[in-house]
Formats: sequence, structure tokens, C-alpha cells
Amino acid sequence: MASIEENRQIWNTTYDWPQAGDEWSAHWGSPRAQWEGCILPRIFPFLKGRILEIAPGYGRFTQFLQIQCASLIGIDLAQSCVEHCKKRFGDYGNLEFKVNDGLTLPMLDDASIDFAFSFDSLVHADADTVSSYVSELARVLKPGGVGLIHHSNLGSFLFWRMVKRRLFHWRAPSMSAYKMREFAERSGMSCLQQELIPWGKGSRLIDCMSTIINRPGTACVIIGNHRFMEEAAAIKRISSCRLIDPN
Repeated sequence: MASIEENRQIWNTTYDWPQAGDEWSAHWGSPRAQWEGCILPRIFPFLKGRILEIAPGYGRFTQFLQIQCASLIGIDLAQSCVEHCKKRFGDYGNLEFKVNDGLTLPMLDDASIDFAFSFDSLVHADADTVSSYVSELARVLKPGGVGLIHHSNLGSFLFWRMVKRRLFHWRAPSMSAYKMREFAERSGMSCLQQELIPWGKGSRLIDCMSTIINRPGTACVIIGNHRFMEEAAAIKRISSCRLIDPN
């Protein structure tokens, strides 16, 4: 697993961002198709007020989150990502972007965030990193505030030790859905729901989308969605359709 400093180096200089991050939405056809067909249906009840986006990259989903919020702050450990977002969204006075240490959110006040979001980034973060972010979310989320965190579930399996991790999209082997529940409860929060999903061509449920709430004692609903990538393919087909002129 890459260290925080190695991740900073990769996203600042090594990776060339060929399509400004849009390349990671290929399974869905486009970022808009992925947002509208996959992500928005899972989070629309919680979109309001001040939004925190952890690791926005070049703003692939920021462009859609900004429509739904009163204000948004994007936090990324890569200076180049922050600078790109500042330039891309410079005309929006209610959006701001800051660099952090990859672990904490010192630039945010206590109980200042209504909704926190991170997708397709923290899947590479180890358990210690996720634990740190969850502790910070317990501090910065308003009482009853909600977050959707997409993270690794590779730690639920033993087989990862016997294979090359690149076959599992560099997911963090130390992180799991169970640990996310532990982190949330330890921080005085709860998991409302965890959706376990595959990624790419594999069938193993190596990822998890955890919906957490800043409130203790809420029972967690756990869903195993083996058809997640089939849904992605369907969204891609539908989004690529064009109306045919009957004339």
C-alpha cells in the first residue's frame, strides 16, 4: 500500500490525468452518467447545506455536488488537484479547496458540515487513514449529519495475500466494512447502511459504500450487491442511446 507521501507524489506529478479523471467513469460511459445513474440515487436524501468532499481529484463529481449545496469545501492531499479545482471552479464563490495532510481536517470547524462525500479515492486508503478521517468526521459533521464514504472491503478476504494486489485495483488490504462500523461506533457515530460491491471484472465484493450518520446507536443495514457492475453496464448502454429521427 502506498504511503501518504507516495500518494501525494503520484497524484501531484506521476499520474498525468489524461482525461482529468473522467477516465475512471468509463464503466458508466461518462461522469454524468455515473453520477445520475449510480451515485445520486444513493445520496440525494442527504444533499443539502455545506458539503465536504474528501479527495475530489480534478473535480469529477464536484461539478455535480456544487449544484446541490449552499457551499462546498474540497480537501485533497495533492496540491496539483487543489490548484486544478480552484481554476476549474473559480467562478463559484461558494466553493473552496484546500490541501491537507491526508489524515485530518484542521481547516474545518466543529459541527460545520451537513454532508460528507468521498468516492473512488479512499478505496486505496489503509485502515489507519480511514480511521483518522472517521474521527474527524465525528467532529466536523453536524449532529445527525451524514457521509457517504467509498472504501476498501478487501480486508474481509484472506485470499488477497496470495495474489498480486493490482488484480484487485490496488484496494487497501487492511480495510473492511466491519472496520468501518467499528470506527464509526468508536467515534460516537453509526453506519446507516453498507453496500458491498465488486469492482471491474471481478465478482468479489472488494469495495464498500458506507453511509454513516453522526448519531450513535443506529442499526446498520448491510447489502451485498453482486450486480453493481452489471448496473454500470446498463447505465452506459442507456446513456449512450440517441433519439432516432423517425423521418
